[in-house]
Amino acid sequence: MQVRMKNRKDQIITLALELLQTRGFDSFSYQDLSRELGITKASIHHHFPKKVDLGVALCESIKRWHDREYAKARAIDGGALDKMNYYINTALRTVCGIDKICPLSSLHADMATLPEEMIRVMKKLDVEELEFMAELLQEGRDSGEFNFKGSIEAQAVLCVMIYKGALQYSRIHGDQIYIDAMQQLNILLRGEQEAQGKSARSA
Repeated sequence: MQVRMKNRKDQIITLALELLQTRGFDSFSYQDLSRELGITKASIHHHFPKKVDLGVALCESIKRWHDREYAKARAIDGGALDKMNYYINTALRTVCGIDKICPLSSLHADMATLPEEMIRVMKKLDVEELEFMAELLQEGRDSGEFNFKGSIEAQAVLCVMIYKGALQYSRIHGDQIYIDAMQQLNILLRGEQEAQGKSARSA
């Protein structure tokens, strides 16, 4: 019975995460979950008495996914760019798919109406993702792989904004806009534009 209850809880979180990524947190109800899972709303309330409880559970699920994918990226046998590309192209892009957006981005869109408990957890997830990105940027700068200007922290924010924005734009404008954005990000990180400019001036 305990295993069955745990599976039911996991099913609720899995479906709620999908609805979060396709509709937004405010745009699905316990009635939607009940109908799609074929269970009563009372069953959902048993696991998550209030929607904020479900929201916090979603944030915790996102954190577990982040921790797992950060660890996989760090274990990549390659440079900082290889690790970053794994996270962005393999992990994040796969979980978003064609019809979904980043779950954190979805929560950002609903921030004005989210309860304080969720906002606190969400902000922590944001910070952890920025710290992970900063870690890779520092690794790349230390090894000479990256040659960008400015602070590590500011560059981390820029990277996150670029790849998450590109993911959302690609839902409307197609895959090429994402590919182009990622190529441009790689150029910026390597400082290739500056190098090309110096070559042109010396010629």
